[in-house]
Amino acid sequence: MYIGNYLRKFSNSILRGKLIYGITKELQMNVLTTINCKGPFSVYRAQIEMICLLKNKGVNIKVIGFFSDQIKLFFDNKGVANSNIFPKKSIDKQYIKDVKNIIKNDRIDILHVLDGKSLRNCVLSVKKENVKLITYFGSASLYWHDLSSYLTYLNPRVDKIICNSIYVFEHVKKQLFKKNKNKVVKIYKGYNPSWFKDVVPFDFSSIGIPKDSVIVALAGSNTKNKRISDFIKSSAYITTEKEVHFVVFGKETDATNLNKCKRASLAKNNIHLLGLRPDAVSLIKGSDIYVQTSISEGFGRAISEAMCVAKPIIMTNAGGCTELIDETSGIITPIKEPELLGKAISKLVNNPELRVQMGNNAKKRMDKVYHIHDTVEDTLALYKKLFIQ
Repeated sequence: MYIGNYLRKFSNSILRGKLIYGITKELQMNVLTTINCKGPFSVYRAQIEMICLLKNKGVNIKVIGFFSDQIKLFFDNKGVANSNIFPKKSIDKQYIKDVKNIIKNDRIDILHVLDGKSLRNCVLSVKKENVKLITYFGSASLYWHDLSSYLTYLNPRVDKIICNSIYVFEHVKKQLFKKNKNKVVKIYKGYNPSWFKDVVPFDFSSIGIPKDSVIVALAGSNTKNKRISDFIKSSAYITTEKEVHFVVFGKETDATNLNKCKRASLAKNNIHLLGLRPDAVSLIKGSDIYVQTSISEGFGRAISEAMCVAKPIIMTNAGGCTELIDETSGIITPIKEPELLGKAISKLVNNPELRVQMGNNAKKRMDKVYHIHDTVEDTLALYKKLFIQ
């Protein structure tokens, strides 16, 4: 029996090209990735670039999911095989079958799922298949007592959960039984400042803001978690002789509740609610200070983009996003404290040299600590670790 088990392990290792028992010939890893891009390219660029860079590293990677013609063309130009295959409902039998067929026909070693809707189906696709299943989680909203979690991230079939910050990493670990805590790994979602070098800063004078004004920007959806009302309320606590304008953009940021909050402000003429915009990075690049007022954040895409274009950051103490900055690149304020937020904004408004210095430090920090190349190397190391198991 012992010899039989040894031979089975030996033959499986050779078939999968693993470095075991002195066999050094390594075959190429076959990876299938899923992605669900409901928004524009810019929103998902970090994941898209990661997939393409893994391809450049020699991973035989294929991507399926929902994505626009622009994203498909990007994959095509980078030589990444791709197909618009995605689940059309919560449990999609055809999708489950399609993924299973790809796993078998392409001899997939690792299935890397980047979205929750696909994961619910993919855990069924890999049933009885000899493939490792990795997924990604980016917020502190997973709980062991939520039974639906066992259909996705806490499903026993999931081999690894990649978390985008230490904050999310520690939260997810608490939701797992002791024997499964090693399933959780931390890999930051990296960016590259060079992605934004050709973005033209928005000219705020085109919407009636004087050119010598200090522009304070916030990007985000109008949800309770984002606390955009605190940003608007902070305008009442600005102490400066300079003209300061507050600019808000994102999904439903021109809605009734925020307009009501604006009308109640003494600085209402200097508050601009722009709604959902396709030029978010241009708006951030044209501003002087970037602010985030959330209750909780996993990492923070808009903050990362602001740092990439050299903007000083003021943020609330809202979880994983606080890992992005240090004392040289931004200021952290308490949650739900508009007055303290206003004082922090005033500090940067009144000190243009500090604004520039912090912005430059923020960009350097993204380049050195949170670069996409580090994300790719860490992901590749995880692939290799799973591949030889």
